Amino acid sequence: MKVVITGSSGLSKTIGDMIVKTPHVGQIHIVSHVRVEDILDCDWVWKENDAFINCAHVGFHQTELLMEAYDHWKKDDSKTIINISSRAVQPNISKGYLYASQKASLNHLSNNLVYNSNKKCRVTTMNLGLLNHPELPSISYNEVASWIYSHLVTSKHFDVPEITIQNSANYLEVQSDKQSLKELEILSLNMSNPK
Repeated sequence: MKVVITGSSGLSKTIGDMIVKTPHVGQIHIVSHVRVEDILDCDWVWKENDAFINCAHVGFHQTELLMEAYDHWKKDDSKTIINISSRAVQPNISKGYLYASQKASLNHLSNNLVYNSNKKCRVTTMNLGLLNHPELPSISYNEVASWIYSHLVTSKHFDVPEITIQNSANYLEVQSDKQSLKELEILSLNMSNPK
């Protein structure tokens, strides 16, 4: 299996490492990490790979890359596209308005391709909750990478169009704690830099 992933650090690196290091009977795992800017309009990516993990968030480029991957792979049932999105796509969850809109555009296109096209490739969108936070309940990069690896090597007739993965802690409590941490950081910064 040959996999191309946008990005090369953090979650992207962890996903790539898990795919390469985890043995699976009869499969060779080759992972290429690419920058979003280098993959747009780049035909070799679609000809030489079996799976595309649309991970790096750069504006609306994830949505554009999903469309490009779909255009190349829509008639090939051996191909898999996995989009990394966010639970911020849900209304009233994120105050990062532009980020939430960018991720929502990715989800909207993904849903249209899954339910309103004659595609044969698998298309999955993962809405992730808080990741790798040092102080708050979150999911780890390894947990996400493990799910992705499992999905890539399962039977091709098994499709998961959309999944949300988050820590089981109460969402409202985590958000309250997150806000408290931000306020402490601001207070600490103001105290260390008096005017």
